[in-house]
Amino acid sequence: MISSHAGTSTACSAHGLALHGAGASEPERFMRLREVMAVCALPASSIYDGMRRGDFPKPVPLAGKSVAWLSSEIRQWMESRIAARRT
Repeated sequence: MISSHAGTSTACSAHGLALHGAGASEPERFMRLREVMAVCALPASSIYDGMRRGDFPKPVPLAGKSVAWLSSEIRQWMESRIAARRT
């Protein structure tokens, strides 16, 4: 679904993650690996390879062996990929 909010385009996924124009924000939240894979359209192996190379966000430790990614960092990564396409 694509909508317009105050002159900026907003693309929404089934998971609620949206790419916003400058100045827009959404509440910070944790995303588990399955959601990150779905939102980024990447397999787990590519996510972990990107983390090892330093070009994909690293997860935040939660408890024990549980980790999750910050939605804002995933959104920034997606925006950087879109920007790289334009250059």
